[in-house]
Amino acid sequence: MVKQRMIVTDDQLLIDMDLLFNAIREANGDWEKVERDMKAYLQTVQSMVTE
Repeated sequence: MVKQRMIVTDDQLLIDMDLLFNAIREANGDWEKVERDMKAYLQTVQSMVTE
């Protein structure tokens, strides 16, 4: 069975825990940066859908 890493809804990103914690590790523990990055990603996807 294929594991889903991310599901994008109209107003949410549902992210696999491993993906999230790996992103925090790559940002040297800066979870606020990861939060900003995820919000920016959601906004990008939302803008692609509304165009």
